[in-house]
Amino acid sequence: MKRTIIMFLAFSIMIPCITRSQNEGIKPVANPSTAQKSPLYDKTTREMAMQREQATSGGSPCPTGLPSENSSCYLEPGWTKGRVLLNEDKTLEDVILRYDIYHQQLQFIREEDTLAFAKPEEVKCFMLGERHFIYADYRTDDSIGHGYFEIASDGACRLLVRRTVKFHVDTESKPVLDDDVYIRECTYYISKNGEIARQVKLSRKSVLSTFADEEEQVRQYIDENEIKMNDCHQLKEVVDFYNSLN
Repeated sequence: MKRTIIMFLAFSIMIPCITRSQNEGIKPVANPSTAQKSPLYDKTTREMAMQREQATSGGSPCPTGLPSENSSCYLEPGWTKGRVLLNEDKTLEDVILRYDIYHQQLQFIREEDTLAFAKPEEVKCFMLGERHFIYADYRTDDSIGHGYFEIASDGACRLLVRRTVKFHVDTESKPVLDDDVYIRECTYYISKNGEIARQVKLSRKSVLSTFADEEEQVRQYIDENEIKMNDCHQLKEVVDFYNSLN
């Protein structure tokens, strides 16, 4: 996997789009491994040059004795062809992408460099293969946050999945490791009719509270289908059922 270089990048491209120059510093990164240094930052996120497919692999296998799945800082190993919709409805087609969960970055390849969007909020949504992600606001207690979410269920009521890294074990603190290990955490959010997303927990009580307007029907559906509410798939079933009521 090629090594990325930290530096500023400003470029313009000869296509009929609007180019805007920005003056931002590099976003700090905490404890990146040698193979996962911060990418270059694209300072004109409304524009990109044509992307060239690369055979570079993102992420790495998990060392023995630690979880064998979800140990990379990337959503998936390697790069995936996708599409990015920027604000003002500027679309970038057939872009080679990967999603860095640890740094909360959408990264892409340009020539020989790995780049990242300098301002995540300028990414309205993106597709990784058939998977659909959005950048959205969410409420946690009394504060408002912003971040990337995968849409697990779409409709008037959306089920959104937010992935973060809960623990990071690096090779400096654990010399027996061949590479850093990232332990991920998923949290789930519900957005009704375009309203700000609010967290829903994988519990019967939380789900029934979230769907209080149709509580009896949702409760009956959960009971009849013996849904234990212990994974995302089961939560999605309930959200899909709720959407079918409206």
